[in-house]
Amino acid sequence: MSNKNWILLLILFFQVKLLMGVEYNLQTILKLADENNKDIKLARSNLQFASAMKKEALSQALPQINGELRYNRNFLQNKFFFTVTDSTGQETTESFTASCDNAYQFNTTLNQTLVSFGKVGNAIKAANYFNRYSQFQYTADYQAIITRIKKAFYAALLQQKVWEVAIQSQESAYDNYQNIKIKFESGTVSEFDLLQAETRWQNTIPATTLARKNYEVAINNLKALVDLPLRENITLIGGLETFPPLPDSLEYQVVFEQRPDYNALLWEKQLQEKRVVIERSNYYPTLYGNIAYIYNASSNEFKLENENDNVVAGLSLNIPIFTGLYTSAQIQKAKIDVERVKTRISKADDEIRVQLKNIYLRLQESRQRIDAASKSINTAERAFEIAETRVQVGLATQLEFRESRVDLDRAQLNFYIAIYDYLEAYFDWQQATGTVNSSGI
Repeated sequence: MSNKNWILLLILFFQVKLLMGVEYNLQTILKLADENNKDIKLARSNLQFASAMKKEALSQALPQINGELRYNRNFLQNKFFFTVTDSTGQETTESFTASCDNAYQFNTTLNQTLVSFGKVGNAIKAANYFNRYSQFQYTADYQAIITRIKKAFYAALLQQKVWEVAIQSQESAYDNYQNIKIKFESGTVSEFDLLQAETRWQNTIPATTLARKNYEVAINNLKALVDLPLRENITLIGGLETFPPLPDSLEYQVVFEQRPDYNALLWEKQLQEKRVVIERSNYYPTLYGNIAYIYNASSNEFKLENENDNVVAGLSLNIPIFTGLYTSAQIQKAKIDVERVKTRISKADDEIRVQLKNIYLRLQESRQRIDAASKSINTAERAFEIAETRVQVGLATQLEFRESRVDLDRAQLNFYIAIYDYLEAYFDWQQATGTVNSSGI
């Protein structure tokens, strides 16, 4: 083979690869989502915020050390004059300045909360509660996003199947039209039969175009979720022919223990209860201790002279006497928030029970539809084969052939739709039970 032919072969190979696009299965899509999904990044930033809140609360229990350097320049010196009489009785006038041209000062202070009557300790506990709440909330958000991406992946596969069925229907209609055209030209069928066959073929073209558009929309939605460029051609590796078995039903208490969003509510309740204690502690005094080191120097030159330093220790007691009802209002607001969380927990308890029941009913119903649709496909395929043969020998009309093809297309679509509905319900079941698998089904 010549070099020119090799080059043409390589060009053709890369064009085919470009047309096919990069292949992605569910595992690679989920891995991309973990790395690139913006909602997951936002959820992780909330975890970082919780960590910062914990440090902020801890800082109230740790000492604070501040340092200060100061330099002052005196431009107007005050001179004082006085008269001195010597032993001979002669008087002389002398003077002195009350300040120097340059003054230097360095201060460092250590402040420490000594007694806060539970305010600092409860703030640290509240920060720990908030951290636990944030972790469960992040897990809940993460599982919801993963569930959404799984649905988007299989929705794209479903639209791909719909497109494939539409193409098969169009090709079948076109082949039938070509056969009728040959028979019409030979005079064995009427012009009416030819027009019917052509009309049926032409009517399949818009359906195929719509199916392709829906597939491309589904692919674009999936790309957006995992931050893939919209211009990139991708091929999804996977199918709707296989699906997991019906999951085992779980006891409600097990589900409550596993669901991260429910556990987040429980930790939010503890957080709000601790907030009531913190707000109430604002009624109590706080004792602070401090130690300060003070260094001073002054000189008419740029050097350290006339030095002196001191170490000072002190206590201060801050006693809240009247805050204009602000503290009582904050306590009341915190108590209301506690009652709100309790109501949300009770509401979630009822909703989870109903949700589990309804999802399981969806699983059972879609599973039965899968079995029925599978049998319907076999029947429809056999009926279509018979209709196709009967048309070719002139024993059936175009209307019968068209109806048999429609029945076959409908049976195939019903099968794929039933499987997608089952998978969608299965993913909802995983999220509802807190058992979302982030690496596959």
